[in-house]
Amino acid sequence: MALLSGIATVVGEIAIQPYTTFPWALLLNGAMDGIGFYALRIILLTVCLKLILSPLDFFQRYKMRKNQLITMRLKPQMESLEKAYGNNPKVLQQKQAELNRREGVGVFASCLPMIVTLIVFMWLWSAMRTNAEYKQFYNYAQIYERYDSAYTQAFGTDESGASWYDSATAGLSASYGDEFVTVFDEAYAREQTAGSADARDKAYVTAMSDAMVTASAEYSTEYFAFYATMYADSFDSYVTDHAEVTDEVYAGARTVARLSAADRVATGYCVTKAQAAAYDYFNGKGEYEGGGYSYDSFIWIRDIWSPDTPWSSSVADDSADFVSRVGTYATNAERSGLSEEELEAMVSSYDTVMERILASGETETNGYMILPILAVLLNILSQVIARFQQKKSGQDAQLGQNKGCMTAMIFLTPLLMAYFAFIYCAAFTLYMVVNSAMSLLINLITTGISKKMVPIESNGTYERQGRPDHNR
Repeated sequence: MALLSGIATVVGEIAIQPYTTFPWALLLNGAMDGIGFYALRIILLTVCLKLILSPLDFFQRYKMRKNQLITMRLKPQMESLEKAYGNNPKVLQQKQAELNRREGVGVFASCLPMIVTLIVFMWLWSAMRTNAEYKQFYNYAQIYERYDSAYTQAFGTDESGASWYDSATAGLSASYGDEFVTVFDEAYAREQTAGSADARDKAYVTAMSDAMVTASAEYSTEYFAFYATMYADSFDSYVTDHAEVTDEVYAGARTVARLSAADRVATGYCVTKAQAAAYDYFNGKGEYEGGGYSYDSFIWIRDIWSPDTPWSSSVADDSADFVSRVGTYATNAERSGLSEEELEAMVSSYDTVMERILASGETETNGYMILPILAVLLNILSQVIARFQQKKSGQDAQLGQNKGCMTAMIFLTPLLMAYFAFIYCAAFTLYMVVNSAMSLLINLITTGISKKMVPIESNGTYERQGRPDHNR
């Protein structure tokens, strides 16, 4: 395996571009950078947005209150229209709509906040999705930096210019060459002379069971079996490639097998060392004790950039999943802050870099669907309250044939919320929950204020609401 030399230094200085959805990414990653708790940034951003848009909510409640009082005043006329045109629903709806328009009942006032909210919702959804791509790419870049740094150190030279690879080759050959190699060579030659079809396997078993080999394995138990297997495979492959087996062939097989086994063990060792460094950084162990990788977590959610579901992992399960999660950051070198070669090496190494981390099973469950459930329930409650207020304010009559569609929205909108909550990152679901909770709170406050601003007359009449009747 060969990674690009020195890329660790580059990764530490990369300029990943998150600001593609201004102003939201700029606010979250720039202005709010001092707030380490990322979920708090999203909560504060949502609260601020709702407060900024609250005048629209107040205007909506105010108009709905006026509509309600006008409707109460028009009740006798509505009943007269029902008696006159009750057998013709289409004409009845038309007459009722004309009366409402003439008396100043407005529907658009209640739609405006909903339109603005929908625009903000879709804009934030796009921003959160892009930010999730940025954060997951950035987080992996930090892990990769530690992996590649450890790999380069293990495979490269030290301050004196000595290479671990060279010392490992000599050390492994010396340790195992005097024991495993000697036993294996002799056993293999015997099996070959006896015409055994599986000389390699029999010689391998004999060498591995030798008492001296077992003792020498203490030199590096972790890699001994690997070295022995590589040596046996290379030795057998070299011998079987020659039609006539001579002492010279055996001598050549020994040389090739020693070099090949030492080379592959050394490379495997470097990868293992690098994976251990990535694992320690990810879990805050070893030299990273008290530091290391930091999740953007939220109470029960391990990482808010993955969905709040039990079947979603906090990091990508494999390289294909990683590419899917980070979008164009995996293919656009300029956006990722790396060169084309560096980006390709980084992305293609994902499975190797994350192997030990993923094998630990500590990243498999990201959440428990609490935020999605809250998002759906709060949205249903908001829809029911809004529908009730529309009906009470008299707008229900103006809806006409669209009344069924509005009722269907009570069920369709929560399903849409559930889709976003289960498919996209928990960060966006957190926004939906806080947004719905704030909407309910602002609804209660603005409704109370609007009732005080537009009260019922002391004599129980509602004449001052709506447009004046010039026919009186």
